[in-house]
Amino acid sequence: MNNGRYGRFGALIGIAYVSGTHCKFLIYSTKNAEVLAYHELKLRQIVHQAGWLEYDPTEIWKYMQECIETAYKNLVILEIDPHDIIAVGIVNQRGTTVLWNKQTGQPLYNAIGWSDSRSTSVLRRILQNVKQNVDYVRHRTGLPLSGCFSAFKIRWLMESVPAVADAIKEDKCLFGTLDSWLLWNLTGGAQAGVHSTDITNAHYTSLMNLSSQQWDAKLCQFFKLPINILPRIRSNSEIYGYVLDGPLLGVPIAGVMGEQPACLMGQLCIKAGQNVCTLDDSCFVLLNTGTEKLESENGLITGIAHQLGPQAATNYGLEGAISNAGSTVTWLREKLRINTEINSNDNVVESLNTFIGDSSMISSSCSSSMLNTECGLAAKRSEITLVPAFNGLYAPYWRYDARGIILGLSSQTTAENITQAAYEATGFQIYEVLEAFKRDTPNWDHASTHPVLTFGGEYAEDTHLVQFIADIMGYMLERPQTASPAGLGVMIAAGVTMGVVSLEYATKMYAPPTDVFSPTTTPNRREVLYRRWDYAVKRCLHWNNFETYEADIELFSQRERDPNLAIRRSIPGSVFMVTSFAVLLLARYLHNHPLT
Repeated sequence: MNNGRYGRFGALIGIAYVSGTHCKFLIYSTKNAEVLAYHELKLRQIVHQAGWLEYDPTEIWKYMQECIETAYKNLVILEIDPHDIIAVGIVNQRGTTVLWNKQTGQPLYNAIGWSDSRSTSVLRRILQNVKQNVDYVRHRTGLPLSGCFSAFKIRWLMESVPAVADAIKEDKCLFGTLDSWLLWNLTGGAQAGVHSTDITNAHYTSLMNLSSQQWDAKLCQFFKLPINILPRIRSNSEIYGYVLDGPLLGVPIAGVMGEQPACLMGQLCIKAGQNVCTLDDSCFVLLNTGTEKLESENGLITGIAHQLGPQAATNYGLEGAISNAGSTVTWLREKLRINTEINSNDNVVESLNTFIGDSSMISSSCSSSMLNTECGLAAKRSEITLVPAFNGLYAPYWRYDARGIILGLSSQTTAENITQAAYEATGFQIYEVLEAFKRDTPNWDHASTHPVLTFGGEYAEDTHLVQFIADIMGYMLERPQTASPAGLGVMIAAGVTMGVVSLEYATKMYAPPTDVFSPTTTPNRREVLYRRWDYAVKRCLHWNNFETYEADIELFSQRERDPNLAIRRSIPGSVFMVTSFAVLLLARYLHNHPLT
């Protein structure tokens, strides 16, 4: 779709990308989706206490300016005409919350990360008011009540930061996720900044009505938030404004998307029924449902896949958010000092290859007829189960009070066993979301299609891990060799705005080579392991509820002593009393009238 006005790479599009760990700027060729130049900087994560995660908004903006300038210079060094850059797109981690003073342009507080748990007190108070109904606003938002969404973070900031409360009272406060913050600064900041967001980021605030796709006054009233601080909601593909400074002066900002919907687009999962899993520190599994908006009854998020233009139809999706995936491995490495690097640790590879016991495939270092001691320990490792609910469980449970546990420890447990259990936990959490997809789409023909999941993310680069997760879930995994799916997704959105890309062209010209991983395990063995995982999850759901702790412990003890306790407790009290009284009468009758 490129004409002769541009150089050999066709029209170029620059992408400003802020993830949970990095800030980067990529310059794409719309001709073949090649990344011609880029620059990235690692973000500084600010952790004041356990469960908190902040970023410095001023630092993010400074880093993005540096990334843009360096990538631009790299393009010149490669002798590619930078004037071929026709548009800029923005992609960002959803849910991360920024409040700033619209007169000075200065942040009122650090940006609060999407997985930050400080707003648990706000969540607990709201749940008490709605009788613990986590789905209280789902019919409007498509979301459960959870502290990972921006509304709770804004409420916490209003209650805890005097500068925020004062700015709101004086009508000087603006709210935005990271896309809004970058857009506002790119388009002039305090002098002329555009205060807007896209539909996918707006959805993740828990303040947007999913039907009208606009801010909902009743939701703002429910959370007690001022609606005037919110940015304008727009589609993923339209002109938001123009860059007012720097090497990209005058270039239009033509596309904005949240990171996970952009991954769905960038992996070319644009048809209903296609799904994608992105495995980084967190993990997100998305299912494209096309123009059908499905209300989840199984703990999933009903969200937006994309809207490619103000008048275009909206495509929806179901989503499962998993808070701890790769971060669990980081915790093992940094807090417990365990070597979790698969490629550099043969024992971890051995443990992964033998996780299903005697019926599994065995590493080539072990004899199939006589396992040595080390391999035998690895093969029997499946007693260990780790549930990484460090700050609660997200999909499909949405329980803020859950806490992580490790079950099955013995004197033979090794560091490699714990590492395997961490990777296993990621596989089981993904599997639970995929099963929820099936239950939420009962009218879809699942029987005629082979279960396939498109897989990507930082941790998906390790072949051993991807094969292991395929074995855990029993799904075929396809790993497209796409360097940055989220960047490509918003590039497509911006390209649609500028008329240089279409979905048909992208599907045909941007499809990369793909690696395929098929499961090698038996359904029976997977079922046994999953039942153990399910048991462990149930044990961790009430771990932080100290009010019922002693009662829970006593109940567990009674169950150990009396296996039939659950059955007897299920009998209504009135039935128990009536039948007991009848037995006593019968006994007395038989005593007075013995059988002859």
